[in-house]
Amino acid sequence: RFCQRRTFVASSPRPPPVAWRASSWRPPRCRRRRRRIAPQRVGGMIPGDSRLPPAPVGSKPSSTASGSTSGGGTTEAAAAFVASAAAMTTSGTSLLGGRGSSVLLEDASYEELAEAVAARLAEDRSKATQRLAEVEAAERGLQAKKDLLEEMEQRIFAVARDAEDVVDLNVGGQPMSTTRAVLCSADGSLLSGMFSGNFDSGHKRDKEGRIFLDVDPTVFSKLLSHLRLRRIASPECPAPLPLVPEDLRPEYEMLVKYFGLENFMYGDVGPSGNIFQRISELTGVCQSKMQTKEFIRIMLSSTGGVPATNHEEVFGPVGFHERSLENSYGANPNTITVKFLKHRVRVEGMELRAKAADVVAHMSPTWTFKQGVEAAVHMSYPFSRQDLSTGRLPVASSGNAFWDEIVWTFPRDFCLEHVVLFGRVMVK
Repeated sequence: RFCQRRTFVASSPRPPPVAWRASSWRPPRCRRRRRRIAPQRVGGMIPGDSRLPPAPVGSKPSSTASGSTSGGGTTEAAAAFVASAAAMTTSGTSLLGGRGSSVLLEDASYEELAEAVAARLAEDRSKATQRLAEVEAAERGLQAKKDLLEEMEQRIFAVARDAEDVVDLNVGGQPMSTTRAVLCSADGSLLSGMFSGNFDSGHKRDKEGRIFLDVDPTVFSKLLSHLRLRRIASPECPAPLPLVPEDLRPEYEMLVKYFGLENFMYGDVGPSGNIFQRISELTGVCQSKMQTKEFIRIMLSSTGGVPATNHEEVFGPVGFHERSLENSYGANPNTITVKFLKHRVRVEGMELRAKAADVVAHMSPTWTFKQGVEAAVHMSYPFSRQDLSTGRLPVASSGNAFWDEIVWTFPRDFCLEHVVLFGRVMVK
């Protein structure tokens, strides 16, 4: 061969150097036999081969591993398991229990492989069964919630249908009729709960089947009239509070409190404080400009001193200085009337400060104070040049009603630099 190769090469024509470099001619190459590298076996198997490894010497093939089970699914699962186990073996992972086990894939018999496959399938089947049970439990929970929502929807619609039901009442022997919506208009009150429909079977009834209420019909009719007016009231035309005679006022206030209608009728008025300061906070208007902005109206039976346009300053934060809200001296008796145009108040106390220059000659030490239609309260204080301010004086009230008008009546002259009212405020 060597001689032939040398002869072949020597006998081959060789072009001149320039032509050889310019042409595409190349000297022929000899054929060399390539060396074939046998694939490396890993754990007795060739990577990528899905067939089972050869049985170890001395082991007998098992009927389970030989594919005696029905169908090809188990055989394919076993082959996949064996392939994954082969990969685990390369990293030192055992076939049947993690690292550190002495049974590896290359040492396992067909029986052990079959047992491992069966165990894996059983584990997967158990997980699938558990997951199915969780899904079924979730579906049952959703169905229960759906049933509850449907039941609540039916109850709500039933209440809505019954809201305009006519309810016949026997109030202290006097028949009355109204709708359920009117009686339930004060949310959260005892009256609303009584006629919500949940306690109809527990009401006392007369011979004609009317619900019996053992209260004064005159007082209850005033409450009922106010509830009816609240149904059609608007911000521009609010429902007026009931006009109750003085002899019925204590019973009326007790009934309002019993039925839980205080907040509904008088509003959530908050804590007691400076009334004019509270109105200023609610409206954003300067405390000294209440009359200018048409939140109050001040009326005097006779006037002297400062002009009527400045009377509102007496209710400001500091009041007048060396001026006063006063009457025309010598005209007796004298009244100061304050009308609240957009609010109602309940006065619980007051503080008056007299003008130092006129306190001795023109400041009456006694007066009466009245709010709304309540009885007038007699009040007094010994004014002097050394003691111009009364401090906070409590005002006795016969109830919890709110009013939009208050009146002072002085038997003699008055000269006030500052007036502070303490109590609660509600919007009309």
